[in-house]
Amino acid sequence: MMKYYAHSLKGRPKEEWQLLETHLRNVAKLAKQFAESFGAGEWGTNGFLC
Repeated sequence: MMKYYAHSLKGRPKEEWQLLETHLRNVAKLAKQFAESFGAGEWGTNGFLC
């Protein structure tokens, strides 16, 4: 399976890069937390399984 990266660090090994899936899960969790403040937490994840 091909790996996709959200953030890569120039000159650093790939082991330190952030996988796209990890990034998307983290962003979805944060969006859910913010959206919960106005009763729309599930909208924050947009169906993404966190």
